[in-house]
Amino acid sequence: MKRILLFAVAGSCFLLSCEKSERGQYPLDSVAPGGVKNVIVENVPGGARLSYTIPEDEDLLYVKVIYKLDDGRSVEQKASAYASGIDVVGTGRSAEQEVELVCGDRSKNESQPVKVRIHPLDAPIYGILGTLEIRNDFGGIRLDWKNPTQADAVINVSVPDATNHLVEVDNFYTNTREGKGNIRGFPAQEQSFAVFIRDRWGNRTDTIISKNLPLHEERLDKTKFTNWSPPGIPYLQLDNNWTIAKLWNNSVANPGYSWPLSATLPSSFTFDMGQLAKLSRFKIFQRATDAQLYTGGNVKQFQLWGSSHPGVSDDFSTWVKLGDFSSFKPSGLPLGQVSAEDMAYAGVAGEDYNIDLSAPPVRYLRFVIESTWGGSKAMQIMEVDFFGNITNP
Repeated sequence: MKRILLFAVAGSCFLLSCEKSERGQYPLDSVAPGGVKNVIVENVPGGARLSYTIPEDEDLLYVKVIYKLDDGRSVEQKASAYASGIDVVGTGRSAEQEVELVCGDRSKNESQPVKVRIHPLDAPIYGILGTLEIRNDFGGIRLDWKNPTQADAVINVSVPDATNHLVEVDNFYTNTREGKGNIRGFPAQEQSFAVFIRDRWGNRTDTIISKNLPLHEERLDKTKFTNWSPPGIPYLQLDNNWTIAKLWNNSVANPGYSWPLSATLPSSFTFDMGQLAKLSRFKIFQRATDAQLYTGGNVKQFQLWGSSHPGVSDDFSTWVKLGDFSSFKPSGLPLGQVSAEDMAYAGVAGEDYNIDLSAPPVRYLRFVIESTWGGSKAMQIMEVDFFGNITNP
């Protein structure tokens, strides 16, 4: 009786062991899979696309490619057994190299490598550098670039310190077809800027040294701002507390400026800055409570128009368009949810909006509010700041 019991237990263990082996995909054999066939190479910026025919192995698990980066590091990329191709990524300057394609199965066996030659094009960062424009801007420089492949890249900007060593002042991440950035905080005197572009694989371009003359920029005197409404653009306000004068009282606390719920969108409000200025940028401060930030009547999309004279009306042909603008939410969280970064950006620092350098000097402004973050008609702004070069105080 005892012997039978022991046999039964041993048998149970054997069965459990088999079941565990299948579920865990433990090695099943020692037979290596075949290699890929019919490899086709398409060279692209920063790498190559390899397509192939996989071997007819039932337990095939992956195909991997082994290659080298510009700094000599050996790296690999893997594709599943269900894919018909694999990408070589991360190479820098265009150069031919031999790469290896290896097949692996569920038993951890690997095939003999299939060797092919690739000749990647220059990495996207070099193409971005070729489109980069550096121009004088208010308080510094403006950078414009194109990134047609929408590659992930970082544009680094540095300036020399007193000992002529480069010190980073800012960097801009890009993965869109076109981009721009501003470096500010410099006086109106000649300044050297050093710019290079890098990617996440450690590739980087040569450094461009650009000598620029930043334009004079100052914060406009808000004590000169006044309420002003030209013909055809009536003045709207929520009540006697939420008035337009709250836009320039140097306070982001309640109340700010707001419209009544009976307002329609799009609608305009106007005011007189009391000084003619070539504007460089402006800030809008949202109503910054957890319950209101990026919701309610906080402005989402709007236009800004200007005029150097008061002879304007509701007819847009009497105004000069300064730009179309959209509020940005750093976190990207859904409506009603905000992060500390959102609060710091829109509530504390204020959202920065750039005005094109080609815009003429203006004194009178017209905001056209197109939408709010929460869909409310009761648009609200807590404070505004304007910057530029005052040409007629």
